[in-house]
Formats: sequence, C-alpha cells, structure tokens
Amino acid sequence: MSAALIAVILFALFIFMIVLGIPIGFSLGLSGFIGLILTEQNLMMFAQTFLSGIMNFAYLAIPFFVLLGTVMDRAQISRSLVAFADELVGYLTGGLAMGTVIACGIFASISGSGPATVAAIGTVTIPEMVSKGYSLRFAAAATAAGGILGPIIPPSIPFIIYGVVAEVSIAKLFLGGLGAGALLASLMMALSFIKAKIERVPVSEEGPSLPRIFRAMWRAKLALIAPGVVLGGIYTGVCTPTEAGAIGSIYVILVGFFVTRTLTLRGLFECLQKTATTSAMIMFVIGASYLLAWLMASLSIPDVGAQFIMDMSQNKIIFLIFVNVLFLVIGSLLDTPAAIVILAPILHPIALKLGIHPIHFGTIVVVNFVIGYITPPFAYNLFVAKSITGMTMDEVSAAVIPFLMVSLLGLILITYIPEISLFFPLLFMGR
Repeated sequence: MSAALIAVILFALFIFMIVLGIPIGFSLGLSGFIGLILTEQNLMMFAQTFLSGIMNFAYLAIPFFVLLGTVMDRAQISRSLVAFADELVGYLTGGLAMGTVIACGIFASISGSGPATVAAIGTVTIPEMVSKGYSLRFAAAATAAGGILGPIIPPSIPFIIYGVVAEVSIAKLFLGGLGAGALLASLMMALSFIKAKIERVPVSEEGPSLPRIFRAMWRAKLALIAPGVVLGGIYTGVCTPTEAGAIGSIYVILVGFFVTRTLTLRGLFECLQKTATTSAMIMFVIGASYLLAWLMASLSIPDVGAQFIMDMSQNKIIFLIFVNVLFLVIGSLLDTPAAIVILAPILHPIALKLGIHPIHFGTIVVVNFVIGYITPPFAYNLFVAKSITGMTMDEVSAAVIPFLMVSLLGLILITYIPEISLFFPLLFMGR
C-alpha cells in the first residue's frame, strides 16, 4: 500500500470519527494506532511517540496558565477588570461592548485561554449589557469574539505549543501576539461602536471622569498586576514562561485567599480539579497528535506535501493565501493543539525558505486557528456563550458573523503587514 493511500485512509478515518462525535484526542489516537498496523510498525511506537511528544519542559507552562485563569475566575478577580474597562469607554456609544473587548484582552493576558476568557468575562458583562439596552445577540457576539484574544495576547497556550513544535522562541512569539491582539481588539471595538449606532443602543448619561477611572484602576490593581508579574518576569529574563506561569498562579492564589478573601480551600481544590482535567485533555490531544505527526513523517508525507506546495508556486503571497485558507478550514474543524502539532512541521520550513520571518508566520498560524474558536462547527467560544445566554447554537453563530468578518480583516492585515507582529519582538528582543 502506497504512503499516499495510507495517508488518505487515515485522514478519512479521522474525519469519520469526528463526525461520529468521538473526542478529538481519541480520534487522533485511533487513527495513529491503525496507521501503525497498516504500515507494519512496532506497536510500541504508540506509547513511545505519545510520551516523547508531551515530555517537553515548556509544556509545563500549560497547566500553570490554566490554573492561573481558573483561580482568577473562581476568586472573582476578573469582575474588577470589567468595572475598570467600563469606566474607560463605557460613556461612548457601544461603550459597554468595547469595555467587554478590553476586559477580555486584559484577562487574556492572564489566562491565555479563549473559552476561559469568555466564561470569566461573559458571566459578568452579558447580563450587564442586556440590562443597559443591548440585544442578547450583540452581547453574546461581542463576548465570544473578544474571547479569541485569549490565545493571541500573551501568555498563550497555542504559542507555547507552536514554539515547541517549530523550535521558535516562545517569548518572541508572545511579543508577536501583542501586536496582533491589539489590532484585533481595535477592530472589534470599532465594530461595536458601529453596531451600537445602528441598533440605537442607549448611551450612558455619565461622561468620562478621571477620578472614577483612577478609582476603578485602583480597585482592579490586583488583577492588573498579574500580567505584569507574568510578562515582566519573562521579558526581564528573570524566569522562563513556565516559571512565570507558576509564579503567576501562586500570586493569584495568595490574592484570592488573603487579600480579596474570595477563594476558599474547597474553591482551590475545585480549581485544581478543573486544571487537571483541562490540562490532561490538552496534553492527550498533543500526545496523540505527535503520534500521527510521527507516522506522517515516517511515510515522508511532510516532504511530499512541502514539495507539492513549492511546485504549485514559490510566490510568498500565493503561499500565504493557501496557508490562510487551509488553516481557517482546519481551525473550524480541529482542535488548535492538534492542528499545530500536525501542520507546523510541514509548513514552517517552507515559510522559512520563502523568507517569511518565523515569528510572523507563527503569529499567522495562531491567529488563523483561534478564529476557529468563533467559526462553527468547532467554535469553542460560541459553545461557552451559548451556555451563558441560553441561546441556540444557530442564534449565536448568526450573531457573531460581523465580528468574524472583522477578525478575517485583521487576519489579512496581520498576514500582509509583517510589522504588526514583528514590531514588539524586534523592539525588545531583536531578530
């Protein structure tokens, strides 16, 4: 049986299992196991590649950042971020929706997770927006879209995975995400203003007030310090991203116990349980993805795929169009960690040959995949927004379309204006 035919069979099998509703990790693992049988490989490779795939020090950052975000949500530290964001822009047309995007961006710099950002911020802002005259559709869409900032603005779990797989500096990828995240947040805020105008959302009668802004900032100081602790430690060279995640987790636990006193031992135990469950799920998907990626490599599929792409065109613009279309489709169907592990080894070397900066390409990859968080059928963020609002999936999917469109506009700008993602890495860390 030819390598190409085996690859087609495994891909078709994987898609079939996904359609049946089998979890992605098991679908990947079963596809890889069947691939080992078809290629007559030693079945011990199942365990060996699975374990070697997840045994990387950098991956320790994942449970730490998941714990950090979970504790922030449980200890209700995120509520002060919403109040601060509201004071900043709440007096503008669509200000509460803009404030939601800002709050998502700040919380993203703590949790690194899209669904966690939607859950933490949405439970506060969606009811508040509805009470202030926003439609439920508008409120749900703004929050779900704001949640995609989670995996873009550092710290970011997808950037950690991409950095490990493609052997690119995680710290530089984090900085690349800053520019991309700021652009997407700005576009979402502009859309919020326009939609609020069109829907005639009531405008707050209270104007801007510096004293109120400073008071809200003071009340949110504990939440605002958290990203400073994490990112400051990384970029001053004091600690690695993994160590920064551990320090950040300890910080929010101490704040929750001894300062805000909103965290209990029972609450911490539940946070640890949720962190273990979420991290295990992510690591299982990564391990299973490494098995399939190893199998593809043993069949020389990456080399064949790379040569096929290079034969089609060696034009950088054409390649980036191909990458965007491919990743947008796959991001709407496949979990981000799995997609990165499988595809990055194939496309990253091609990007380097075409003269695309590795940080720029890594940012393009991650932005593509996180747009999948609001693109059905995968759409993690939409499921979270659905559970908060009680809307149907069809209603949430239709409501988020305008925000999906501006996210795609942002992706185009990020793709063809490298300075957006390279400005901060070159400024602070050089090439």
